[in-house]
Amino acid sequence: MEAAALQFPWRQLGELLVAEQLLTEEELEQALAEQASSGRLLGQILVNNGYLSAFSLARVLSEQHGVQLQPREDEASETTPPTDTQTAQTWRPLGKLLVELGLVTESQLERSLALQREENRRLGEILVSRGLLSGSELAQALAEQHGVELEPQNEAELQTRLRPSTPDEPVYQVFEVGFEPGYQRRTSLYENANFLEAADYAYEYVQEHDPPALEIHRTHGAAQETVWNYSASRAAAVNAERKDLAQTFGFDPTIWGKKR
Repeated sequence: MEAAALQFPWRQLGELLVAEQLLTEEELEQALAEQASSGRLLGQILVNNGYLSAFSLARVLSEQHGVQLQPREDEASETTPPTDTQTAQTWRPLGKLLVELGLVTESQLERSLALQREENRRLGEILVSRGLLSGSELAQALAEQHGVELEPQNEAELQTRLRPSTPDEPVYQVFEVGFEPGYQRRTSLYENANFLEAADYAYEYVQEHDPPALEIHRTHGAAQETVWNYSASRAAAVNAERKDLAQTFGFDPTIWGKKR
């Protein structure tokens, strides 16, 4: 399956940043529009446009993984903006990225993922609590996952605390959708209190199993809503359109970034 066939659910990430009052609704809409036209990672767009700092982005992402990071001083460390590129970057799930960066081994990741399934805890929380990863290393990996360069943080200048999920937090469930005559059949595959981990799981599941459709549902008390969906047929149509455009123009204009 081509990477372009599956788009990460960026709006949900943007809503997390709006809820943290790091973005306005207008800034989010502008960034999403730029992401849709350029194919670049949303985090990279937000930092390059000056909407928030690389550390602020990494801090919010770390909190979603159950790890709270806070500079001991009021001001965060200086960060280096990522290089502005002309091409879209491929989304990489966090676990695979941590292995690629040499921060954890394959066996450490597999054991941590097994604990995650058994205890329904967050991956970052498990890795940090087991001493396999520091809060700073998690922040740097999450920043890179979202296309942002974050300078190494001094652990002595950070307050790192674990934040276990609580029963009143929403739960994100990944469902495979099958189509039968007259109805749709949904099979639960995975659930987690962290939306980002549910999205990582959905991405990897599509790459490995090529299902007809997937959905991510958010359940909070009695309320439930679909926050992301994937359709293999729609993805195939998008890929076919991209190929036609590439043949016409010699490149894909839908992912051609704007020079700054």
